[in-house]
Amino acid sequence: MLDKSTFEKLPVFITTMSRWDGDISSASLALAKVFSRNNPVYYIDYPYTWPDVWRERKQPTVKRRMNALLWGKDYLVQVPGQPDYLKGSTPKPTIPINFLSPGMLYNAGSNYNSRQIASLVKKIVAENGISNYLFINSFNPTFLSNINSFLQPALSVYHSRDAIGEINEYTRRHGIYRETECVQHYDMAMATSTELCKNISALAGKEVKYFPNGGDITLFKTAIEKVLPKPTELQAITTPIIGYTGAVCQRIDYELLVKIANANPDKTIVLVGPRQDKENTDINLDAISNIVFTGPKKLDQLPAYLQYFDCAIIPFKCNGLTRGIYPLKINEYLGAGMSVVTTNFSADIASFEEHIYLSDNHDVFLQNIQQAIHNNSAAIKQQRLQAASVNAWENRVEYFWEIAWNAYVKKHQFSG
Repeated sequence: MLDKSTFEKLPVFITTMSRWDGDISSASLALAKVFSRNNPVYYIDYPYTWPDVWRERKQPTVKRRMNALLWGKDYLVQVPGQPDYLKGSTPKPTIPINFLSPGMLYNAGSNYNSRQIASLVKKIVAENGISNYLFINSFNPTFLSNINSFLQPALSVYHSRDAIGEINEYTRRHGIYRETECVQHYDMAMATSTELCKNISALAGKEVKYFPNGGDITLFKTAIEKVLPKPTELQAITTPIIGYTGAVCQRIDYELLVKIANANPDKTIVLVGPRQDKENTDINLDAISNIVFTGPKKLDQLPAYLQYFDCAIIPFKCNGLTRGIYPLKINEYLGAGMSVVTTNFSADIASFEEHIYLSDNHDVFLQNIQQAIHNNSAAIKQQRLQAASVNAWENRVEYFWEIAWNAYVKKHQFSG
């Protein structure tokens, strides 16, 4: 058994549903960045399938990984702008199996795909002389659900970040029972919202620790403390701006978004993030003249957008998916001093009630926007920043090591 000091310096492997150079901010990558200040971190990209490789072969993200994808070479890369300890790692391609029904054929494909990730971990471990390591499966439960059949880390951690059965057809088909298997087989399980903890624990019959999302407060408070260059897409806008950052996806209440635009013809609604609206609504947002899309932006670009917003919104639906969400953006918004208007979609967002405009229906949401725009004094921005600072990722990582150490001790007491 390791002592606590040695344990807290172990290399950390993180596998997740995103990639280090993805379009939107990721809780997994945010954690990896903070871990890498003191620990070697290997951030394992969400695997490409062979059809993905062919379809996206001309994209820069695939071209830069081609040696790793085809030949298993150059599979480690230093993540730009991050500590030397943080490496992005690319596994060999997997085979597409999510369309299959549960059963022998799916299980065979799943085992093959899990071996692609496990082989990469073993290769890194062997080449770097690593004897013990921590393995975090951050919301990637269709891989390595029975981790002990593939890897033997000092501690294995499963990290749930969403109601996986509510995301889409494919995650619904395999996600719930695979996530349950993860919770049962990993040494420790944690989830980002109180609702997820309750629901997953009930399914798996095992405690799930509450581990809420945090925020890069050092980055986002620059929106308060510095004058940042006005983003190109905002330069021609002369009206007040109602802004949103994040994916325009199935979480969005599109009817509410239309009402916001119609009720505020003298303002511009700016949506910063990847668009998935056409897959999730018949409403043509392009036909609404005061809605502007910027497309996805890197995390370090977001403070500049927030600085020029007059208020920020989270126009989420209230349903089974959003009840399990502790949104990354809440601490980013508050860290930037933003006046935030949101629907009352989860117990976790409601916990911020003192610092945000919580809206129980569409009419209240529209009224709150008017109040929020006019409530942006320097003193109130500082109060919002202080509220977010408590939830900085640094504090989350400190808490992680506390609960991880307890799980490690328990594991060895049980095995002993």
